Amino acid sequence: MAELIKTAPEIEGGSGGRKVSKLEQRILEAFEKPLVLMLVVGSFLAVSTVFAKSAPSLGWHPLALLQWSILGGALGLFLATRLVGRARGARVREQNGSTHKQLLTYLVVTGLLFIAPNMIAVVAAPKVGAGFVSLCFAFPLVLTYAIAVALRLELLTVLMGSGVLLGVAGGVLLAVSGADLSADASLWSVIALLIPVFLAAGNIYRTWKWPKGARPVDLALGMMAVGFVALTLFTVAWGIPIVPASWTYPAVGLLVAQMTVFGLQYGLYFRLQQTAGPVYLSQIGSVAAVMGLGLGFLVFDEIPNEAKIAAVVFVAAGIVLVTLGRKRNMT
Repeated sequence: MAELIKTAPEIEGGSGGRKVSKLEQRILEAFEKPLVLMLVVGSFLAVSTVFAKSAPSLGWHPLALLQWSILGGALGLFLATRLVGRARGARVREQNGSTHKQLLTYLVVTGLLFIAPNMIAVVAAPKVGAGFVSLCFAFPLVLTYAIAVALRLELLTVLMGSGVLLGVAGGVLLAVSGADLSADASLWSVIALLIPVFLAAGNIYRTWKWPKGARPVDLALGMMAVGFVALTLFTVAWGIPIVPASWTYPAVGLLVAQMTVFGLQYGLYFRLQQTAGPVYLSQIGSVAAVMGLGLGFLVFDEIPNEAKIAAVVFVAAGIVLVTLGRKRNMT
């Protein structure tokens, strides 16, 4: 949605453009705020994890569901952005800056860094649980901040540092309080811990090497296209069934729902990256962890204990401190 929003300042309107109402303008302005973007993207991330856990029970191999969801999400995002531009009677301005080689390199690297943690998440979720995988998304925050400070992309401040530590403390509390894993799942729990490493690397790289003049929506589409191709090659090489066991209504419904979530999630993702930077964006993992806890209760009847509730408080406090620290740095 934010990508659709951001189309307006980046296009030149024609005389046939439709006038935006006050309500629409308020919605657009809300989705320009980093806090709103972070909460929405983080929530979508948690929903995707729940969908991944549900995939096998509805006849899908998790990687096949991920593959077609990325393709469908990218197509939906592409059509939506073009239709919005056309409805406003607008044409997109030419973007000048990076060379084709620089842009292609950027898309390949971001695509691979995007697909790797998603592949791990969707395969691990049915084995170790959606809650455990959601927790793994809480930890890129401290890694991203440490790398960003080392590369001088972010300043080392007391507020942001304290917020990061609180977010990590909340993630640790969630992990310690929530993991009753069988021996069979222990290997996948270790593999799942690679998720934050890939995510932190992706968070930094997207900001560090952002192609000059590139629009967030185009980068999102390119990243998803590379991810789809890479995942398709993997599923073909490993002989993974790319269709569900049967085309039941629940199987089709899950696919459509996941496509919709991916289209919205990654349309907003790059806009958040552009407006707030890698450290602020990495807080979506903390939001996903908390939302995953709530969804685990609503969908899988997982009742949170005192430690998990305390973890939610830690994560929320961490988000507040990082937000305040970011605002202070900008003044």
